[in-house]
Amino acid sequence: MVAILVAVIVVAVILSGHRGHQANAEPVPEPDDDHKSPIRGAIPSNFPDPSLYYEKGTWYAFATTNAAGVLDYPDDSNNASRYTLDFGLANIQMATSSNFADWNLASLADQPLPATGNWTMGAHHKTDKPHISSTWAPAVIKRADGKFVMYYAAIPRGANPYPHRENDGKISFPHPHPHCVGAAVSTGTSPAGPYEALDDYLACPKPEGGAIDPEVMRDADGKIWVTYKVDGNNIGHGGPCGNTVQPILPTPIMLQQMEDDGVTKVGDPVQILQNNNSDGPLIEAPMLIRSPEGVYFLFYSSGCTRENTYVVKYATSRDIKGPYTRAKGTLLKTGDWGLEAPGSIGIVEDGQDGWNMAFHARVNYGQVGRVRAMFTTKLKFDDTKVTMVRDDSTIRAS
Repeated sequence: MVAILVAVIVVAVILSGHRGHQANAEPVPEPDDDHKSPIRGAIPSNFPDPSLYYEKGTWYAFATTNAAGVLDYPDDSNNASRYTLDFGLANIQMATSSNFADWNLASLADQPLPATGNWTMGAHHKTDKPHISSTWAPAVIKRADGKFVMYYAAIPRGANPYPHRENDGKISFPHPHPHCVGAAVSTGTSPAGPYEALDDYLACPKPEGGAIDPEVMRDADGKIWVTYKVDGNNIGHGGPCGNTVQPILPTPIMLQQMEDDGVTKVGDPVQILQNNNSDGPLIEAPMLIRSPEGVYFLFYSSGCTRENTYVVKYATSRDIKGPYTRAKGTLLKTGDWGLEAPGSIGIVEDGQDGWNMAFHARVNYGQVGRVRAMFTTKLKFDDTKVTMVRDDSTIRAS
């Protein structure tokens, strides 16, 4: 099964590795007729941390910049820009689909977030090239006035706040510069934007490691809630993802209520989940929804995104503020349907009383390296349980 999947992905990479905008990938093969895979390949290039939005017959997928998190990067750095559309140039990636099967990547000219907020560094912290973005994990919601709010994580201005080391006259920083969470508002009434960023951040707990992975949901009563992760492993004591050497630092999931404008906070954030010994270095990438039965499902990733320990889990509650009870086992893990390191999901209602999900997983992307490609599935809820089901409602274009 794994070998077949790799072969299919390699073919998809070869066909899509040019600088066109089509992002089609072959569907993940089925083991047999009795055990059809619920997973579908969607975007084979680097499309990390996907979030979803649906409106008027169009699916929108938003993702972290395509320069982020590539493993086994080739010695020839020109390969990345040669084989990837606008490599590292767009702050946020966007793709659209009319059937949730065939996806088209937006060009640089149509990127939804042309500039991050004045509070951000506006460049990648590991290079002197100002055009390389380090913007992560976007998510959008529609306001009552028809405009949209986008949440994202970026690097704040200023020097790295964490202690540095000096060796032979050279200064090094053992901990990366933190990210913080900001917001932007669309200039019009399209989810595609463009979005104008706010001048100040929404959440920036630098002493705790920063904040990343914002997501947003509107509850049944109309209230807007933003979730994010406090990035404690960013200042951890070492090991995979920086936080497997004792003492393990907390990486809590936080919940922040917002005003109807989506950019004004209501009170202080509350912690709704904390990492434990079963999570390895962290929990992150929260995705909070309310099921048709009124159960709150908090999906999250644990393990390390750079290793096969990365998995998707979930917890449930009858109250949006918790307490949340962890489900037994995982929703997705390495080896399921040939996937490697699946995680960081986005979920949205499909407009037909169903739920669609996107997530990333590691694949080899030709001359670029091992990237986080986008895959999709559908979800079925039953009280406090959720299962992935095959999507036969959409037909891939010929």
